[in-house]
Amino acid sequence: MKNKLIFVIILLLLSSTVYSQQGELSLHLFGSASLPNGDFGKNFDDYTRVTRLSGFRTGEKIGLAETGAGVGAELIAPVWFRGLNWVLSGRIIVNGVNGESALSKYHSQIVGDTTITTNIIKERNIIKSINLEFGRWINIPVMTGFRYDHHFSHKYTLYGSLQAGVNLSKAPSKKATVGLMSFEGVKESVTADDTQFNFARDFGYELGIGFVFYQTYNLGFRYLALSTPRFDGTQNLSEKVFPEINSLKDTILGEDRSISMFIVTLGIQLFR
Repeated sequence: MKNKLIFVIILLLLSSTVYSQQGELSLHLFGSASLPNGDFGKNFDDYTRVTRLSGFRTGEKIGLAETGAGVGAELIAPVWFRGLNWVLSGRIIVNGVNGESALSKYHSQIVGDTTITTNIIKERNIIKSINLEFGRWINIPVMTGFRYDHHFSHKYTLYGSLQAGVNLSKAPSKKATVGLMSFEGVKESVTADDTQFNFARDFGYELGIGFVFYQTYNLGFRYLALSTPRFDGTQNLSEKVFPEINSLKDTILGEDRSISMFIVTLGIQLFR
């Protein structure tokens, strides 16, 4: 992490000097579609399970993310030689979670096993249904770097970019509702697991390529790697479903989640 911080500081120092040499500033405003990549888009893995003490585990480092959307802005200034630009960008990206139905079905199959069920809940209750609800992923990367433009003509420009910076990320909340039935036939709905996460900070980078039409309309394709933030939060478990828990409320310290995605942007460039 220290090397990443040094790299970002160098980029910021370079940006503060190169802008003063040129000063012709343009603004790129854009909307984007986010396509999860790698572990960020996985629904479950070998670590997805129900445990007696830690509740409903959604896996290790996986994000369960689905296609999302975002908005952002970039400041662009020419530097040093023709075609090279300094870029400062900020955006917000929101991704939903696609693991609700898949994970609910998976966990239902696990606790449907009689041996596992009696190890998890009191013998007087039987789990009849499980429903998982999730919040949304929120990522706010602020980055700086360089973009090189190749002008085919006054109408068409091809560019490539490299940026790095800091990302603020919030993992989705998780709520598991369990339908219980006692041996006396009494039905009950219980919130078995209620988990909330705080914002986490980590470093990331972005590689991009795109086209500018008529010096105004910008179509871009980006790969965004936002590292593996460690999220803190709180977890509340129900003693009716997990009778062996030591505490009804636990503090989550450093839960890893890998974040990477492909981004398609469409926007306009102003002031140039």
